[in-house]
Amino acid sequence: MKWMPIAFLLILAVGLSLRVPQLADRPLHHDEANQAYRFGLLLENGVYEYDADDHHGPSLYYLTLPIAKLTGVTSFADSTEITYRTLPVFFGMLLICCIPLLRCGIGPVAVLAAALFTAISPAMAYYSRFYIQEMLLVFFTLITIAAGWRSIKSGSRRWAIVCGISAGLMFATKETAVLSFAALVGASLLCALMAHVTHFPLKNIALALLCAALVSFLFFSSFLTNLDGPFESILAFKGYIARGAGVDTEHIQPWNYYLRMLTVYRFGDGPRWSEGLIFGLGLLGCFSILLKKLPQRIDQGLARYIMFYTLLLTAAYSLLSYKTPWCMLSFLLGWILLAGIGVASMLNCCNNKITIRSAVYFVRILILLALSYPVYATYRLAQHTVFRYAADYHNPYVYAHTSPDFKNLVKRIDNLVAVSPKGNNVYIQVIAKPDSTWPLPFYLRKFPNIGYWTDAQEVPGEIKPDLIITPPDFETDPEDFLTEYYGLRPDTLLAIHIDSNLWKAFIKTRR
Repeated sequence: MKWMPIAFLLILAVGLSLRVPQLADRPLHHDEANQAYRFGLLLENGVYEYDADDHHGPSLYYLTLPIAKLTGVTSFADSTEITYRTLPVFFGMLLICCIPLLRCGIGPVAVLAAALFTAISPAMAYYSRFYIQEMLLVFFTLITIAAGWRSIKSGSRRWAIVCGISAGLMFATKETAVLSFAALVGASLLCALMAHVTHFPLKNIALALLCAALVSFLFFSSFLTNLDGPFESILAFKGYIARGAGVDTEHIQPWNYYLRMLTVYRFGDGPRWSEGLIFGLGLLGCFSILLKKLPQRIDQGLARYIMFYTLLLTAAYSLLSYKTPWCMLSFLLGWILLAGIGVASMLNCCNNKITIRSAVYFVRILILLALSYPVYATYRLAQHTVFRYAADYHNPYVYAHTSPDFKNLVKRIDNLVAVSPKGNNVYIQVIAKPDSTWPLPFYLRKFPNIGYWTDAQEVPGEIKPDLIITPPDFETDPEDFLTEYYGLRPDTLLAIHIDSNLWKAFIKTRR
């Protein structure tokens, strides 16, 4: 297929158009800011220790280091939103680039379609601009599947090593990788039963497991500087199992939460969101696999494996009480691969029924024309997702997100600091619970004289602050401070209390 490289380059261009522009416009989500703060500790102190209670695995932080070095970032204060979001953009594009690793198993048409759907999927595009672990986890999952397949088909130890390294990086990225592992193993057993396979490449499996264990051990132990880390990563499952069952968490959703997002989702009077093109073609791919109506270039065993893996993982995430929208990416990858198989099956359906070659090409062109509008509609929806509605609560991928108004608060602080003789040395007090302050610590990272308290009674009163940031019900003396209010999230307000003298100096610059 001589035209395939050109088509693939166009797909990469489409993927870049959804992932790179306006990368810093959306305010950081509190999870992004928290991860950024953790990376700042690694960057400045050279030390990372795994936290079993939260923050997930260490790969996100270690893989951000090269980006910081290449861009000249030497401290947390030097970093920007782009410093962090470059990493998921890179892995989002790398995910598209590596789908051709499955070409020997699902054929060029399915690969090209899957690459296109990965590029234009609203969820994939949105979280490729989000500094959390999910895009890395999805990428390493694809490599694990592709390398495992190639190792099984060829008996290659090199691919077994690649498979093991990728599996180890999956676990070192996020603990929910165990759900993907369970689905991978379950799909393998189901395929083995259906094919009556009794012989397994035990040496290559053992080699892959050894590599996975070694990689995850190195990362969790902070490269042998914290030997308690790997043990802590196992103990962490006690908390994650409880959270998955809905204990001590607010992120509880009904069982069909992800199915709604795959089909049609609408919040209030907002527009409709959907991954329906991918899900619909994925179901078509499942039917083609079950009916054994696949093109010759598609391996029935691999196609069946992808189907079982996707269905098992979708069911596992749906049954858990704990649900957040970014978790759907793990099984959305499977639906994208199935959608590629569905497209290849559609284009192949006329081969056995039409004997005239020119008529076959004509029917294929009609099928592609019929798909062109939903593909374009999905691309336009992805544009709205990542740009126009990037921080709008009507967007289903915007989950407890920082309000755009928050950046007005940051801008106000910068303007006030600009007229203060103290400059960045202004004294700022933040009196609020942590869930009512993030991502504030990231945006105020350049101010050395800032303190955070959860109880106003504990705040020292010897020095009068220049700025106080609190919940809206906090009271100050109106003679000493002027108060303004800004949105942190749709249900959370922040009040900024400005020293009266600083406010007067600021007003003079506006006359």
